[in-house]
Amino acid sequence: MSSPPTSLSDPIAYLALLKFHRLLPRCPRTNLPVSYADLGDPKGVVVVYLLPSGCSRWVAAPMDPVAIKYGIRLVVVDRPGTGGTGQVPLNERIARSCEMVVSVLEHLDVKPAHMLATSAGIYYALHLLTNHPSTFQTSLNPPPKLWLIAPWVPLLPPDDPDYWPFKWDWIPTPLIATQHITTPHLIKAAEQAQKVYNQGAKAYETGKSFALKWYKSYFDPPASSSSPSSNQGSDTSSPVPSMSSKGCGAEGKGGKQDLGGDTQKLLNGIRGAGMGEGTEVRAPDPAEEGEGEGEEEHDDDSGEWPPRERFWGKTPCCITCTISGYMQAENAQGIGQEHLICLNRGPQNTGASYLLTALSDLAATIEFAQSPVDFEARTKLGKKFGMSVGERLKHGETGGGGGGVKWPLEVNVWWGWLDDMVPRKGQLWFNDLVGQFGDAIKLSIHDVPDGDHADLLARQEGIHQCFQLIQFQGNSTAPTLEF
Repeated sequence: MSSPPTSLSDPIAYLALLKFHRLLPRCPRTNLPVSYADLGDPKGVVVVYLLPSGCSRWVAAPMDPVAIKYGIRLVVVDRPGTGGTGQVPLNERIARSCEMVVSVLEHLDVKPAHMLATSAGIYYALHLLTNHPSTFQTSLNPPPKLWLIAPWVPLLPPDDPDYWPFKWDWIPTPLIATQHITTPHLIKAAEQAQKVYNQGAKAYETGKSFALKWYKSYFDPPASSSSPSSNQGSDTSSPVPSMSSKGCGAEGKGGKQDLGGDTQKLLNGIRGAGMGEGTEVRAPDPAEEGEGEGEEEHDDDSGEWPPRERFWGKTPCCITCTISGYMQAENAQGIGQEHLICLNRGPQNTGASYLLTALSDLAATIEFAQSPVDFEARTKLGKKFGMSVGERLKHGETGGGGGGVKWPLEVNVWWGWLDDMVPRKGQLWFNDLVGQFGDAIKLSIHDVPDGDHADLLARQEGIHQCFQLIQFQGNSTAPTLEF
């Protein structure tokens, strides 16, 4: 009997395994089907992963062998309108998505102690913590650990002194809302245009070479066989600078003047993968670091990471392109909604003020959950923070003790300083904002000077470090020990 496929032995067969294609036929809260993936180590530390904007569970597929390595069980739920999950109205997207996550975790009979969110996943992480705390292992007493890798930071108004520009803000709202329809046509048209350009560039270079040879044969004096120039080719001229066939299509790797690379970059920005994120997420690629190199533990003395381990075998192209194709073959109706939320173009405010309110509500909920159980304290905190918090938690969501926050929410965030989605100014603004809730939220910052918005999910200084910390913490919400 043959052995089951692995990510190294047969990646295509491995991606066909059931764990990448799970389905909850009907979510009891939304009455909709929900597709999800249950990746990593089945007996490992449970982590619920909240995806970047416009991405399906396939974005987490390259992380599967990495999660196995660190003993992590990664539960990834498709949001409405992606994969096999039903669509919902834009104004209900955040709330209904979180209800689907809760239903999947109940279906799997797990209560996670950890939550990982990247990019727009932060919207859903904050909503889950505030509105569904009982989903987690110990509710908010203590809270679960929150791990953020390159989280999205909502845009500030242009007149705000801390405002930073965003490169995709020019895209019209109707195009974003319908990008699941328009983007495939744009990609097809661009690919055809690129093909025509490549053929034209090749014909031009061939014709130019022939003309030069013809000209030289008539007008250049015949070279002596003993002449030093006789060893030089007749076609020694530099080609005319162009956007050239060098790097276009299959003829090169691309460069600053590569029309194919620039076109593809633009399309990657508006396709279903998300604006500059999503399908760029990848597992370490051995082609970049050397085939078959092993990975040792981090050498604390040297301060350097060893060569990256090979996690995936050979595919027709690469694992990133493979899973990107799978994702694009499935339903993508909801991806436009994700981007409208990020750009604050929906019916409800999801901009900077939304983040401030969400953090404030979460801090209040944590304090309320850890308050004394007596009626007087409940009433006092209910008046201070609004009765909505009291209503959410009145059925046993309290405990802890003593007043104030005994166990703050521990948040670890990784920032890449080369992030062109959330520039450094936005990262610092986020750090300062979260710092205002220091009694209830404890923020630990991990800066990666040469990291960007997507590559931290493939780097030692990003996802590997995050998984190592989760592995060390284990399936527990106990406060992290200080060293």
